[in-house]
Amino acid sequence: MSSGAGLYRHAKIGDFTQTPPTLHNPFSDDPMLGRTLRRLLPQKDFDRVTKDLSRFGDRITSEINALGRQCELNQPRLEQHDAWGRRVDELIVCPEWYRLKEICAEEGLISIGYDDKIDPVTRRIHQIAKIYLFSPSAGLTTCPMAMTDGAVKTLNALGLYGKHDLATESVDRLASTDGKKAWTSGQWMTEKKGGSDVAGGCDTYAEHIEGDKYRLNGYKWFSSAVDADVALTLARIVDKDGNAGKGSRGLSLFLLRIRNPDGQLNGIQMIRLKNKFGTKQLPTAELLLDGTVAHCIGEPGRGVANIANMLNITRIHNAVASVSGMRRMISLARDYATRRMVFGQKQAKWPLHTATLAKMEVETRGCFLLLMEAAQLMGLSVSL
Repeated sequence: MSSGAGLYRHAKIGDFTQTPPTLHNPFSDDPMLGRTLRRLLPQKDFDRVTKDLSRFGDRITSEINALGRQCELNQPRLEQHDAWGRRVDELIVCPEWYRLKEICAEEGLISIGYDDKIDPVTRRIHQIAKIYLFSPSAGLTTCPMAMTDGAVKTLNALGLYGKHDLATESVDRLASTDGKKAWTSGQWMTEKKGGSDVAGGCDTYAEHIEGDKYRLNGYKWFSSAVDADVALTLARIVDKDGNAGKGSRGLSLFLLRIRNPDGQLNGIQMIRLKNKFGTKQLPTAELLLDGTVAHCIGEPGRGVANIANMLNITRIHNAVASVSGMRRMISLARDYATRRMVFGQKQAKWPLHTATLAKMEVETRGCFLLLMEAAQLMGLSVSL
């Protein structure tokens, strides 16, 4: 038997592999963040905030980043019926998704922004800086956190805390630091005809039950993080003659529990999960509201104005996600350039590569400074 037979016992792939980049503590790896915080914060607040961010940066590299990666690899799925043909609409997400949402509460990613013991500007800057570090490793749990932040802001702006049972419980649990008790919120606005034309595209109608309670009937076309506990949504109130208001003045804001106390969906059917180009780790669904019990909050007909608080907050969170992604890509590219050998020397030694990174760095710093200015203005808006 030929002694050469052993050569083909295993696939021959060669002995060269690339050395992957290393994710360093995202706080200590970003001197621009530290310098900006020093400029914006009083010394005592700077010391406290940077200590927290440095600790959190270590947690991102040692724990959080791996959890976020599992969310990307294990995407949510929807099982609409059980083995007996009963409609169950069971949303299945990976355990790491739930763990990351618990970490969000533990780390105060929402509660920091509403800590009355801290100056409004300082607490918003702290919150945005922390989410900025977290976002690229978060497995898209930053999406429900954005809507949760917006829901707390909206309910507080309407002055409902302590006056409305569900609103009060919602604020307490949405801003909780107890990962086992914390809630998240949805923001259900987009309908089939909607898009940016919210007023012209809303075909969800509300029939009065009693007090501030209504039954909602409609179809929400794009609803993200549908594993939330509560949601804010818009609908048109139907009067006793069966008529509903038109345009933006016909829209009112509603707060609802997604599930009843028995765990069953509150008159909601999950029609399907969206097959998106990206953000696949985030469960986004089409929802049929079929007699969903909800509470009208705020003045009827002022729904668009009232939910604007939520929209403003979530837009800031979108900016955080964008800028933090830019920073993370530069960080990994910079580290990889110290490992990759090309044409006889490390990639970091080649002027064309360093010039490209420098251009990206300038753009990222400009976007980051604009983001932190927005965070500062968010805080100032509370103190005005």
